[in-house]
Amino acid sequence: MNLRYLLFLVAMLGFFSKGNAQYYKDGKFLIGASVGYQYPLGDFGKQAKAGPSFKAIGQMMLNKKIGVGAELGYSILGQDDFWDGNNLGNFDVNYSILSAQLKGSFYFDTWDRDFRPYASLAFGYFLYRNEIDFISTSGSRGNQKRTIKENKVGLTPIVGFLYHLSDQWSFDMNLRYTYIPDFPNSVDAKDELGETYQYYLGFDKISLPELSIGLFYRF
Repeated sequence: MNLRYLLFLVAMLGFFSKGNAQYYKDGKFLIGASVGYQYPLGDFGKQAKAGPSFKAIGQMMLNKKIGVGAELGYSILGQDDFWDGNNLGNFDVNYSILSAQLKGSFYFDTWDRDFRPYASLAFGYFLYRNEIDFISTSGSRGNQKRTIKENKVGLTPIVGFLYHLSDQWSFDMNLRYTYIPDFPNSVDAKDELGETYQYYLGFDKISLPELSIGLFYRF
């Protein structure tokens, strides 16, 4: 009887030790970086081309299913055919978006404890910047430069998964949709001399679907 009781205690201790080890394997904190590819839609997509995005991400797990964190992002978008030149000159146009967002995530249970699908919502600050250089090929007009900046608030719903590669490292893949609304019809723009004038944007929101992959360190 005593031997059976002892074996039962050993078995239960092993079970709880395994569960506890898995908890620490998941890790309470995650830090990492990701790279993605964004494709602009709508009126903004008529001006800007798809391009890369880069993010630094930190997250704290409140429990096994809920995490909170923050991410810093930087996106680079090129010029579309909208900016094709003419016989007077050519355009060199660059779009960039800097972001700082707070994020909440919910993780789902699966058959594989190393596979952690999740849904997230991020919300925060976006700095939109557009630089337009006109390079004259005609003596009738000189080169010109315009810089547009707008500070906005937006949000990003995300669905994706983590896969634990080891006790410390996880691979991440997600689909996200960045939405930045409420752009005005015209904004202040600065020319090459620093003078300010009104510039017509041609869009009232930015919509950016994105596929992103990253690597996280858990501790």
